[in-house]
Amino acid sequence: MRSIICLLLITACVGFGGVAFGINPIGTIPECYIGYQVGPAIPYFSINYAGFSGSVEYRYNGSVDTYEASASVLMPTLGTKLFLGSSDLKPFINFSTGKPFFAVDVEVDDPYFEDDLDDFIDGLRSTFVFTGGTGVEYFFAEQFSVGGEFRYRLLTFGGEWEFYDDEFTDVRGFIGATSTGMWLNYYF
Repeated sequence: MRSIICLLLITACVGFGGVAFGINPIGTIPECYIGYQVGPAIPYFSINYAGFSGSVEYRYNGSVDTYEASASVLMPTLGTKLFLGSSDLKPFINFSTGKPFFAVDVEVDDPYFEDDLDDFIDGLRSTFVFTGGTGVEYFFAEQFSVGGEFRYRLLTFGGEWEFYDDEFTDVRGFIGATSTGMWLNYYF
């Protein structure tokens, strides 16, 4: 039954011409979104991905220790883009919130470090991302636009970890960062 309802909703969205799709391949964090335009507003679903990998080689007294690490973050978000004009050059504001999912792999010779890192990643509970941005889109055709955007992202994190039977560590914090991006958009 759910499949039929989803298929009907997708068909109605495409049939009535309100679906919006965009990609940001040039920004600091590549992303894409799909949404539905309702007047000047576009509620949307977006996916962000970031990852890194690296290694460190430590040499001392003829010995060599190698440490390797890789990490990735997949972050689905829900948001709304609100257009503030009606010409071919449309300014907009954008707000979204999301829940990041982390994957970390570290190879070191210290089993306590690996266990502590695994406990830390497993203990992250209140991690969310809030984003606010502003930008402009230029509609060079009726259904196509190119745009630029400036954003501020705020990552909140926190959790509680038990290192021994009766010792707990509670950590809370946030990280804020700005980013820019160039969007390519298609409106069905």
